[in-house]
Amino acid sequence: MVNDDLELRRSQNLRQYAIAQALARLDTERPGAKPVRGVGGIPNVRTAPPPGAARGRSSAVSFPGTHRLPFVLLLCGLLGGALVSALVISTTLAAGSFEISKLQNSTINQARQLQSLQEQVAQAQSAQQIATRATELGMRPVGELRFVDLKTGKLTTDATDWRAPVPPGYTP
Repeated sequence: MVNDDLELRRSQNLRQYAIAQALARLDTERPGAKPVRGVGGIPNVRTAPPPGAARGRSSAVSFPGTHRLPFVLLLCGLLGGALVSALVISTTLAAGSFEISKLQNSTINQARQLQSLQEQVAQAQSAQQIATRATELGMRPVGELRFVDLKTGKLTTDATDWRAPVPPGYTP
């Protein structure tokens, strides 16, 4: 237990010594730095003042928490930028959704119009509509079919005895 206690003190002293050396290097690099006697006789080690001690107001000393101000401002800026980006994305999506619904309504109306036109075409192709339209145009229905025999010049109603000439080269 005594050995552990000695090792702990040595490691704390080594840490303090390393910190003191680093601070000494920093202090000697600054112009006008003066060595200060610190903890345990180690030069250039500064200790924090006791909690109840009065602090002198110097121009080089900053107020506590002011080093956090740029970080807080950065976070506020990032948050504001994220909110603006979310607003822009939301607005763009809403406009796209409106355009999609408008196009869907247009497609439905055009499908109805197409169906109506197809019904009109189907109705106009019926035999009854064709006969009605032909009568309106002055055509009359044929009572019976008549055939003219060009060799004899006679009209016949029966085409069974009438034979058409076979074109040359045609073999059924």
